[in-house]
Amino acid sequence: MNEQSSDITAARPPRTRRKIWYFAAFAVLVAVGVVAAVYAGQRPLGEELATGAASGWYAAKDVGTTFTDGLNIITVTPQAHGPLRLISAKPLMDDGKTLRVVGVLARVIPRMLPPNSTSGGLQQSPGFPPTLPDAAGGVPVEGLVVQPPEQGEDLWIEIQIGYEVMAPGRSTRHGVELVYEYEGAERKAVIPSYLAICAPATVACDPEYDE
Repeated sequence: MNEQSSDITAARPPRTRRKIWYFAAFAVLVAVGVVAAVYAGQRPLGEELATGAASGWYAAKDVGTTFTDGLNIITVTPQAHGPLRLISAKPLMDDGKTLRVVGVLARVIPRMLPPNSTSGGLQQSPGFPPTLPDAAGGVPVEGLVVQPPEQGEDLWIEIQIGYEVMAPGRSTRHGVELVYEYEGAERKAVIPSYLAICAPATVACDPEYDE
């Protein structure tokens, strides 16, 4: 019985080599597929946007407070030669339980500022959507089309994020991720905008970012 098994095994090398060839070809196809998937995925921002320097703010607030965080700003540069279509924006939060995101809006400054606005943007506003008049004008992020700046025009995208303070403690944000489409490609930018919120309002709250 053992001798028969040896004979059968000896007759199989061509098939084994064929299987190895098939496996090698399959591995090449998988590798090509992975490279194609990476190439077709999100790309980093190009010269059409500029994030600027990091910035941040911090505050202590009572549980139950709802507020809008603004001044999450990214510049549309003169190198933008066509429209940008916004897809999504989200804060990059830690795992703290103090804050809950209640909504995200975007507006193009100065084009979407409310009439008679006296400020190009506000750090924060009570409520969400923001209740302060100068903070009005934001719309849902998804699908907002931003046309490139005219010659000599300064243009920014502001992301407004609504939060509710849910529990005592501390929550932090380390940036705001913006996904958009430009020249047929999906791209991603991270706005270096920091935030620290502590609760209740009577506690000391340290900044998350030191200039």
